[in-house]
Amino acid sequence: MSVAVVSHTPIDEIERKETSVTSVGGPTSYCGLTAKASGFKVKLVTKIGPDFPDKFKHLLNEKGLTISSNCISSNSPTTRFRLVLKNHERDLFLLARCDDITANDIESNSAAYIVSPIINEVRTDVFTKISQQAGFIFLDPQGLVRKVGDDGRCYIGRTEMNVSRSKINAIKVDEEEAFALTGLRGISALKTLGIETAILTSRNKTTMLHKERAYEIATELIEAKDSTGIGDIFAGAYTCAFVENNDPKWALCFGVAAAVTALKTNATGILKIPARKDVETYASALHERMKILSV
Repeated sequence: MSVAVVSHTPIDEIERKETSVTSVGGPTSYCGLTAKASGFKVKLVTKIGPDFPDKFKHLLNEKGLTISSNCISSNSPTTRFRLVLKNHERDLFLLARCDDITANDIESNSAAYIVSPIINEVRTDVFTKISQQAGFIFLDPQGLVRKVGDDGRCYIGRTEMNVSRSKINAIKVDEEEAFALTGLRGISALKTLGIETAILTSRNKTTMLHKERAYEIATELIEAKDSTGIGDIFAGAYTCAFVENNDPKWALCFGVAAAVTALKTNATGILKIPARKDVETYASALHERMKILSV
């Protein structure tokens, strides 16, 4: 089976205390590598600039992810962020932005699509084309609600957008993103999104509303040195598990297990991608203690 990831492939400059690391990042890397670890073929629908470092192309290639030549813009630089990490918080700055992703960039069918814009780069015609050919679409709207200040600092802001019109099967939001899309919080926000499966994440709790039934998984708090890409790892793991089993409850456990297992590695960047066997073991334990909530 195959999964496509639709997003920019950015260069992340990660700063923490006295250290600084430059890494390839974004959903294409984190979702893509998580899907590869789950045994899926991965198609990257992305845009990079001619300045994208060869060492990162080779790194992705070695791990089974290929950025095709038609994904390279001739006009714009690669999207680049500076991430300043402070404990479990981070400041995000946009340094450069590549071209939009359009419907013409969608070349072939996949069993599932993970649509995860990081800086408003996915045009609305992409959703239309994907919905005509995909069996399952997972949306992470992080980049649809992300705004950029005059100093390049990124923040989450309210946006007028009806995501239910895009034939999305599942959506994942954090508390800020949920409020930005709906003006509401908690399960009320999930209900308002109007999507069959809506997932709300926080530091150690994940809530899923599926067909008017709500489920919750709580985990231990992990103080990792780098949480970059954890939401993408969740998205990749959830999507693969759902496509394999058509079971949203197991997919939720698998997604949470992948995210927490990645944090426990305490690794930086894409080095934190967890092994499938470790994720499956933890997911089974989470499935036993999942709670059903009244809504």
